[in-house]
Amino acid sequence: MPLFMDYHITPGIKLEEAKKAHLKDLEVQSKYNVKYHQFWVNEKDGMVFCLMEGPSKEACRAVHKEANDIKTCNLVEVDGGMYSAFMAYDQALDHGIVMKNASQADTGYRFILTLDIISLTTIKKSIDFDRLKFPEKPRQIAGDYIHKYQGRILRQLQNDSIIATFYTPESAVQCAIGIRETFNKNIAELKDASWNIRYKMGISVGQPVTDHGNAIFERAVEQSYRFCKIAGNGEIITSSLLGKLSVFCDQEIEKQTVKVMNEAEEAFLTKLFTIVDGHYPNEAFNVESLSREIGVSRPHLYRKIRHLTGTSPNGFIRDLRLSKALSLMKQRKKNITEIALEVGISNPSYFAKCFHEKYGILPSQVVV
Repeated sequence: MPLFMDYHITPGIKLEEAKKAHLKDLEVQSKYNVKYHQFWVNEKDGMVFCLMEGPSKEACRAVHKEANDIKTCNLVEVDGGMYSAFMAYDQALDHGIVMKNASQADTGYRFILTLDIISLTTIKKSIDFDRLKFPEKPRQIAGDYIHKYQGRILRQLQNDSIIATFYTPESAVQCAIGIRETFNKNIAELKDASWNIRYKMGISVGQPVTDHGNAIFERAVEQSYRFCKIAGNGEIITSSLLGKLSVFCDQEIEKQTVKVMNEAEEAFLTKLFTIVDGHYPNEAFNVESLSREIGVSRPHLYRKIRHLTGTSPNGFIRDLRLSKALSLMKQRKKNITEIALEVGISNPSYFAKCFHEKYGILPSQVVV
């Protein structure tokens, strides 16, 4: 049977109350051919996440409804491999509750690191996609650091970036700082062409299931990717929540080792990406359109986007289109002209010019 994970908002929940509710679920589950495995309790934020097997989402919801008269805020089907990568750390169970240690429950929070690398190639003929986006030596060093800090690379989600998940906020931040220090040293020495690169990172904090979404940690992965996309060269951007969950991370934020997005900036960034992601295929979508959609004047939009991303609104839209184009190239389903049209650029020459300015080569030189 498929695996499912659900999410409940339960203000004031205590571990003992969660245990009792779980026992009630176990009494009813066989009636609906459902099997509850374990659950995660976040007492501070009043949230519970349950893992179960069942014939359908409806059957899983029915157990909760009959046993405890509660509704799920959201319920998603879970890929076994993704579940193992994010959640399985051989933790002890206390009456079904996943424990971080003998006295502390695992809250379900995980920490997602996205690393983007681009080769600043001077090749005149052609370059393999993986050499452009995953140059061997930087990729190997990044992988070594991820392993050192007990991170897990999410190969299922890897497209044009390296994405990894961590169990603690400290390990995610220490990994990112270690990668940056080693990358910067090698870039400065420039022993060979492998280190002629630009790179940037984003770190997000996430819970397994949220109000919306169809996969576990969908929102957290998306936020990490977005943080990474707006970061400057060599920069690490993270959520303000990271500092609230860890004294070490808060100290790194204070030292400006990492750049933090406050809640208002995160909300604006989410709105910005949501709008542009929804409209970039339309060639007519431009800064004026974005200003109307987001509900601010063009001067205010310019200042806000320049402050958050270091580029202009027009540059932000163009960069997102080019990033989408690069991802489409890897899929090998369409030719260059079709890809340009799909990302909202109808002039092939202009598309090639913009692509060359961003990646240092023409789109026709990328071999996938």
